[in-house]
Amino acid sequence: MVMLNTSLNYLQTLIKKKVSVKELEDILFNLGFEIDSLKGDEIAIEITPDRPDLLSTHGLARAINAFLFKKPEKYEAKKSEIKVIVDESVNSVRPYTVCSVVRNLKFDEQNLKEIVNFQEKLHETFARKRKKAAIGIYPLEKITPPIYYKAVEPQKIKFVPLDSDKEMNGNEILKKHEKGRKYGELLLGKKLYPIFIDSKNEILSMPPIINSAKLGKVTTKTKDVFIECSGEDISTLLKTLNLIATTLADFGGKIYSVEVVYPDKKLETPDLKPEEVKINILNVNKILGTNISKEEAINFLERMGYLIEDGKVFAPCYRTDILHEIDIIDDIGRAYGVKNFKPDFPLIATTGGLLKETKIKNRIRELMIGLGFQEVFTLILSSSEEQFSKMRYESKAIFLQNQIEKSINMLRVSLLPELLKVLKNSQHYSFPQKIFEIAEVILPDEKTETKSVDKTNICALISNSVVNYEEISSVLDSLFSNLHINYKLKEARDKRFINGRSAKIIINKEERGIIGEFCPKVLENFNLENPVVGFELDLSLLLKQP
Repeated sequence: MVMLNTSLNYLQTLIKKKVSVKELEDILFNLGFEIDSLKGDEIAIEITPDRPDLLSTHGLARAINAFLFKKPEKYEAKKSEIKVIVDESVNSVRPYTVCSVVRNLKFDEQNLKEIVNFQEKLHETFARKRKKAAIGIYPLEKITPPIYYKAVEPQKIKFVPLDSDKEMNGNEILKKHEKGRKYGELLLGKKLYPIFIDSKNEILSMPPIINSAKLGKVTTKTKDVFIECSGEDISTLLKTLNLIATTLADFGGKIYSVEVVYPDKKLETPDLKPEEVKINILNVNKILGTNISKEEAINFLERMGYLIEDGKVFAPCYRTDILHEIDIIDDIGRAYGVKNFKPDFPLIATTGGLLKETKIKNRIRELMIGLGFQEVFTLILSSSEEQFSKMRYESKAIFLQNQIEKSINMLRVSLLPELLKVLKNSQHYSFPQKIFEIAEVILPDEKTETKSVDKTNICALISNSVVNYEEISSVLDSLFSNLHINYKLKEARDKRFINGRSAKIIINKEERGIIGEFCPKVLENFNLENPVVGFELDLSLLLKQP
C-alpha cells in the first residue's frame, strides 16, 4: 500500500458534493481503499500501488467525483511551438524522453506542495525509484526553446543543482548532493550522463538525479511549466507524463503538446486519447456472480471514471492499470458495491498442509541461508537481451505477444541473468554479496498440452573483489552433502564462463546444471565491476523423489 497524506478540508473542497467523514469512508471502501488515520485536518489514505493516478489529492477527488455521478472530464492537448531534440548520444544511458507544456497555472503553497509530493510518490512507486522514469518540471518562462536532450561526459556538466548554492560537475553531484547519493546508482558505470539543455546552453537538469537551481525551480509565481519524463521504456514514460499533465490540468492549467524529435522519428506528446474497451456482459456476470445488464455495467463504469460516448466505453488516459478485461470487470464490481455481494460458505471442509515439494524447497532455503546467502525474488518475465545477448547464451524460449513494455518480451529460461541484475543494482552495498533464488523457469515443449514445461531451479551467486571457482564449488558440495545427493562435475565449454573455470553438474548420469566463474564480457554487459561466480541447478527431479 502507498499512503496519501493530505488535508481533509482540501480534499472536501475538491469534491463537488459535501460529504461527511463517514460517507467518505464508505466511498473509499467501495473504491477499494481505506482511511488509515485521521488526526484533526490531517488524513492518511491507503492507496493500492496499481492506481498511481490516485496518489494526489486532485486525482483522488477526481475518482470520488465520478463515483458521485459527476461526468468525468475528457483531457485534450493543443499543439505548442516547442520542440525537444533528442541526440543519439543518450541511447547508451536513458534513450527516451516525452514532454509536455501546461499553461495558465495558478500555484499556491498548497497545490505546489501537492504536485511535488505527487511527483515524488510516482518516482518511488510507478517509476520504480526513478529507474523506469524520472520526472522534471520547470518554469517555462526561464527556458529558451528548442530544448536538447543529450549525453555528455560528467566532468563537462556544470551547474548549480536544486537545494545547493555551489556549482558542481556531474561526478560531484553524484558524490555530494543528497539526490545524487540516493539515485546515483542509476548512472553507475556510465561514461556519459544525460542532460536537458536549452538553446542558450543553460542546463535544465541532469536526469534522473536533479534539476538546475536556475532553470528547474517552480514557485508560486510560475504560470507555465515544461514537463519531461526520461527513461528506458517509452510506454512507461507516456503513462507517467499523462499522470502529471492531467493532474496539473486539474489545477486549472491547459495542456499543450511538444514535438519530440528523435534521430529516426518524431513524436507529439502527450497522447491523451482515451482507449476504447469492450464489455462482454456474459463474462461480467459469470465472474462477479451477478445478473446485471450491459447498460447497468456501462453506468457502473462511468461511476469509475470511464468515458461514455455513443454507447461506447473508453478508459481515460491516466488509468495505467487497465491491462485486461478482468480489470474492467473489477471496476464494475467496485461500483456495484462490495457490500452487495453475498458470501457463500463452501459445502466441503478441507484440511490444508504443505506439499512435499514445498518442504524440500524450504529445507534447501534453510541450508543456503546457513551457508551465508540471502534469498532474492525476481520476475518470471524477462527480455531476450538479458537472457541471451548479454549472457552470450542461446536457447529456445517462449516469447510474449503484444507486450506493453518492449524491454520485456519473454518468459525466462534461466535464473542467472536475473540474479546478475540484482547484483548490478546492489553494487553500492558492502561486499561480499551472496544471493540465491529458488524459482521457476519456462521452456518450450511441443509434447505437452501447453507447449511448455515449468522447471524449478536454484541459482546462487557470489560477488566480491576476489572470488573464484573453488568458493562456489564448495557451496555446491555442502548443499549436496546435506541433501545426501551424489553428483559429479564435468568440464564445460560455456561462453557465459571463463574457459577452464566452469563445469556441468551431473546427477544420475544426467546434466542438471552449470557452475563456474563468469567471463569478463558478461560482467561488462551487466555493468558489474567485481568478479562473480555462481551455479544454476534444475531441482525438478529432486522435488519429485518419493
